Amino acid sequence: MLLLALYLCKPLYAQNSINDMRKKAENIQKQIAAKEKILRSSQKDVQSKMQDIELLTAQIKERKALIDVLNKELRAIEDSIKSIDSEIEERKKNIDKTKEEYSQSLRRAQRYGTLQNKLFFIVSAKDFNTMIRRYRYTQEYMNAHKELGIKLKEQVQQLAVKRTYADSIRADKSRAIGLRQKEQNNLLSLEKEQRKLVADLKRQSSKVQKELNRQKKQLNNINKEIDRIIERELEAQRKREQQAKKSEEKEIIARENEGVKKMSGSFLQNKGKLPVPLTGPYHIVSGFGKHKGVMGKGNVQIDNGGIVLQGENGAKARCIFEGKVTAIFRNADYAFILIRHGDYISVYSQLDKIYVKTGDKVKAGDILADIAQNVSGHTRMLFQLRKEKEKLNPTQWLKL
Repeated sequence: MLLLALYLCKPLYAQNSINDMRKKAENIQKQIAAKEKILRSSQKDVQSKMQDIELLTAQIKERKALIDVLNKELRAIEDSIKSIDSEIEERKKNIDKTKEEYSQSLRRAQRYGTLQNKLFFIVSAKDFNTMIRRYRYTQEYMNAHKELGIKLKEQVQQLAVKRTYADSIRADKSRAIGLRQKEQNNLLSLEKEQRKLVADLKRQSSKVQKELNRQKKQLNNINKEIDRIIERELEAQRKREQQAKKSEEKEIIARENEGVKKMSGSFLQNKGKLPVPLTGPYHIVSGFGKHKGVMGKGNVQIDNGGIVLQGENGAKARCIFEGKVTAIFRNADYAFILIRHGDYISVYSQLDKIYVKTGDKVKAGDILADIAQNVSGHTRMLFQLRKEKEKLNPTQWLKL
């Protein structure tokens, strides 16, 4: 929209200055479009990364809970191992004690080292019963110490097996804890990277947003300057016409070519009845008045002084009411025409081949020019309507 407005004001400057303004506006519009694309992408990335961070945080919390459970189980195993070690130590002490007692018994037995001495100990009893008791005592005493030693060794072996099993479980738990801790560390590292990326994206978005606001303000200022130049030119044109012709009686009998009905009365009396200023099918691609900048952010606004109509290829600009061609401006690419209708002025912009000249009197429906195609290949025309300096909304005057 602003680019079309730039075309409208080109002839009001020196040729080089107009081209510079047009190129500057085109570059700014391209930069704005590129930065808005980056901004939308950054905002989408921030939202996606935030969701990833929430998922990572939940996974980290889950890993931590699992590690706490494993650590608790590991502490229980450690306590069990300590208890087993203590019990093994106690059994070893008992074995040592039993061994010592057995050794003592053997040393005592050595005193009766010969069979004769042993038999003497038995047969030296006072009576037969005592002799039997001595024999049993000798055998049972030796066997009891021997069996006690064997049982203690078996208990130690059982405890050793139990200790080995506990060590195996402890090793498994330790490996599981190490693995979960490694996973948690990886998740923490990834979460840190994601948060850093989000911070970078937010800084980038903020930077892009500031640059967008600056460029939109710059573009808006260019548009305002163009409006001031047009107003000065229209005012100068009006004064020249008043000096050249102080009074002129105007006939308001209009006709339109290509099916445009005749109109009578003043320009004002035909409000809402004026024909569309281009031939063939059309639609409005941009309305009249101020519009918020893209995405609705910031205080930057774009002020459209007319409406933009898009027609089919080959569409032509036609006059909306009887009047006089007061100005035709051209540059290397496009042109526009100003037609005065008494106190009112109609402006037809972004034209190609022109069929009228300054000073021509025209009627409603007269073909004025071919409408040019823009860089996107669309056949579009910016149409403005003014009452001297006042900008009017064309949709209230045209029969759309």
